[in-house]
Amino acid sequence: FLKKKGFNVIAMDNLVRRGTEISREFLEGNGVEFVHGDVRNNEDFSNVDRKIDLILNTAAEPSAIEGYKNPYFDFTNNSLSVINILELARKHKIKIFQWSTNKVYSGDKINAIKTKELGTRFEYDDELYKNGIDESFPIDGNNHSIYGLTKLTADLFCQEYANAFNLNIIVNRFSCLGGEWQWGLPKQGWFSWWPIAFAYKFPITYIGWKGKQLRDVLYIKDICELIMKEIENIDDFKGEVFNVGGGAKNTMSLIEATNYLEKKLGSTPSIKTEQTPRRADQCVYVSDIGKVSKTFNWQPKASPEA
Repeated sequence: FLKKKGFNVIAMDNLVRRGTEISREFLEGNGVEFVHGDVRNNEDFSNVDRKIDLILNTAAEPSAIEGYKNPYFDFTNNSLSVINILELARKHKIKIFQWSTNKVYSGDKINAIKTKELGTRFEYDDELYKNGIDESFPIDGNNHSIYGLTKLTADLFCQEYANAFNLNIIVNRFSCLGGEWQWGLPKQGWFSWWPIAFAYKFPITYIGWKGKQLRDVLYIKDICELIMKEIENIDDFKGEVFNVGGGAKNTMSLIEATNYLEKKLGSTPSIKTEQTPRRADQCVYVSDIGKVSKTFNWQPKASPEA
């Protein structure tokens, strides 16, 4: 997207996650330069031998369940790496867009919000959250997940560095993202995993809440449109935080995703239900996108079904 807009784009990745080698081939075929490097290693940034104006930091260990096995791995990928990037930005006055997450909010506090159970979903049953969770929601509390905790650490470092060192930084706290070229897995990227499971007859599992847990979903092209608007206005922001997702108009539960794909594809994989939710999971999470929408005159265009 950015290459087509006329930017010179460099993608740096350590190629650890399966599937990234296919993405690399696709990106290089479209004129994106590739650098093999690991954001956890300061010296790897020296592989980039030209001036960088903007960093879009999407690098992370993204699974909310794997971190309990090895917290330090999440810390180095999601926190220490961001300090490396911030130090690079501080020395060379680079502007940063940080990919943060709704998991910066405590699972305990999110799940304490009153909900109502409908036929295929849970929803908030509190007028205060009719549009979802906004940026004023407290970040203290437990059950962020180790992933969420390390992302919160990075989130706060970005805010602090922006103010302390006069850096232009925007922090986007994303909810569920989906679209082409996302390598969905059972442990992360459910919205892409669901159609993969249907297409290849892989089993799917509802873990807790009978499959009625609800998320807002944001499509990749809508993300790109927002990032373009943020790039155009980055000089006005120093550590600003935005909750970014599909918002209250673009939500879907696991059961609703199943029902839709059954109608679309005419088949159903085997479905298993586990009663106990995953640790630190959130029954309902919907982003209140009022602030980001107003600030950048932006609205998601694609529904989850689309």
